[in-house]
Amino acid sequence: MLKVPRGGSMTATPERATFDAAGFTRWCDTHLYTPAIRQGTRIVERACDLHLTDLYRQLGLGALLATPRTARELANRLVFEPSSHIALEAMLQRLAERTGVVSVDAGPPARFHARAEPPDGAAELAALRGAMAELGPGFEAALEFLDFGRASFVTALRDDPGMMDRVLSGEDAERYQLWCRATNADPMQDLHGWMGARALVELFSGGTVLEIGGGTGNGVRHLLEVLYGRGALDSIERYVFTDVSPRFILGTRRAVREAYPSVACEWKYLDINKPFGPQGIEAASVDLIYGVNAAHVAKDIVAMLRECRAALRPGGRVAFAERVRKRPGEMAARELTLNLSRYHRTAAERDPEHRTAHGYLTPCCWLMALGRAGFCEAAIHPDFAVLDQAFPEHYAAVVTAVHGCGQT
Repeated sequence: MLKVPRGGSMTATPERATFDAAGFTRWCDTHLYTPAIRQGTRIVERACDLHLTDLYRQLGLGALLATPRTARELANRLVFEPSSHIALEAMLQRLAERTGVVSVDAGPPARFHARAEPPDGAAELAALRGAMAELGPGFEAALEFLDFGRASFVTALRDDPGMMDRVLSGEDAERYQLWCRATNADPMQDLHGWMGARALVELFSGGTVLEIGGGTGNGVRHLLEVLYGRGALDSIERYVFTDVSPRFILGTRRAVREAYPSVACEWKYLDINKPFGPQGIEAASVDLIYGVNAAHVAKDIVAMLRECRAALRPGGRVAFAERVRKRPGEMAARELTLNLSRYHRTAAERDPEHRTAHGYLTPCCWLMALGRAGFCEAAIHPDFAVLDQAFPEHYAAVVTAVHGCGQT
């Protein structure tokens, strides 16, 4: 487990006695990351590599990189939209690290050089699909999401740059179910909500919950299910579910009302890139702010966290179940598709200490950002050092911190 106090530098800080950090890490190892999840994760990683090498061939990058070039130069030659170089650089960095198809001169700026023409991976990809199907219901959704990214790569980066933003925001009605499956049916994504709920039953003693970026309901669904199973639904005095997508809000409201009619829920529009107060979230009005793969979407992560702190009562907590980058520059397999979103590529306001890349944050960046926003007892669960030994490909975490360190 990593921790950082308010102010920024890492040190050891006592965890609250109500949370068994070592027990949570053991639970992740023995219950969350099942053998099927571990195998599915490895299949997705390899499938991503095969899709990227296929794109490498389709785009003629071997010829273009006969002379070393930057990703920005490649984007210009391919007549892609200006920010597409971010997606191309992530793709080429991953290929350099995992396949040897290209080499990279770190720069800056990084320059890529063709080294080998990749073989046709169609047969291997077909075998991976069969292996994934055998793992159980929902696992194929992960490959469907990658397939969509592979098929949409040129369209999203050249012909219709707003395409993926419409998919991820729910504006694209035709592909709404694709995104729902990618965030809920896929067990490797669904586990973020399960992980968050498992942590919160120990970290949250009761009161008002504000969920930010609730999307298709992964967070609220798991949390209410776990609380119901423990006979603790009445610990929630009020649950405020928010998102920027009316389609997501209405869809989740319908499902929650049907499953948990006794829970007092409110359904609000909230843009986490704007001050919370004018949007109806009063200062010192909530006890827990929760999010599942949502907080990293903020443009200015520290400003968003300060808004969270203002909305919390003293002693209140933020808890974000997040995909994390385990090292700077790492490209998650899902980013084959997510990097086609112009927002995902460009929205983040970079900072050399707390926001070194677009999209997902590293654990160190999370801890630094929470400290700068005035939180204390910032921590990342589970213990990465332990899980690195048991399952090196692990990728999920609960990021948490407490409002109670005085004024910023």
